[in-house]
This record gives sequence, structure tokens and C-alpha cells, in this order.
Amino acid sequence: MRSRKNETYSFEYKLHVVELYLSSEVSYQELALSLGMNNPQTITKWVNDFRIAGPDALRPKKKGRKKTLKNRVKKTVPKENTDTTSVDTSIKHIKELEDELLKLRIENAYLKELRRLRLEEEALLKKQRESSTVSEESSN
Repeated sequence: MRSRKNETYSFEYKLHVVELYLSSEVSYQELALSLGMNNPQTITKWVNDFRIAGPDALRPKKKGRKKTLKNRVKKTVPKENTDTTSVDTSIKHIKELEDELLKLRIENAYLKELRRLRLEEEALLKKQRESSTVSEESSN
């Protein structure tokens, strides 16, 4: 197995890994092993970043200096649209909506799993309480 230490991962791959982690019951270590990744902390960082800032946190960051104000092109103010309703169908806007939808789907899956685990834990605690009550009654 070759090391990917110096390789960068694509946005789609990171998102896929985060989705796998949130929708399954495997640990970071198990997921890293199954994907051939040497460092489970990488997955931990991706998941935490995703939970804080959503899918955009997984996008590659631009490197280098930011442009100075002098180098920026002045934006022209668009004319008022005379249509009564207009829908922004730009590729950027559609991508933002798709990212938000994906984030909400993953968040929904995460919350469902959290609820399932909580209910499972409550059932186990109830069962333990009942069995301890029965053992106390039988000892009297």
C-alpha cells in the first residue's frame, strides 16, 4: 500500500469519506484502514470541519497572497430586473444549493443515528434497572 502523505485529496473524495463516517457505525481507525489511509486523524479533521462549516470546509483553499484593492476589477452594479420574479440559475448558486442539500442530508442521517443510539441506550438502561429490581426482590 502506498502512502498518500504528500498527495492532496479531492473535495468529492473528502465529502465521500465524511458521508461514509457519518452514515456508518465504524470508527475513524476502521474507516481509515478500509480506505487505505494511514492517518485516521485526517478523517477526524474532515468530519469536525464539516460539522462546523459544512461542505465548503472540505474544499481546497487558495494559496498565495490575496489581491490588493488596486488590482481588483471594479464591479458594475447590475440593472434592476423588470421581471416580477427571477430565479438565480447560475452554476455557482446551484452548486451552493447542492452543497447545502448534501449537508442537510448528512446532518439528518447523523441525527437519526444519534437518536437511534440514544433510544438503544435508554432501552438497555431500562432493562438493567428491571433486572436489578428482580434480583433485589428475589433476594428478600
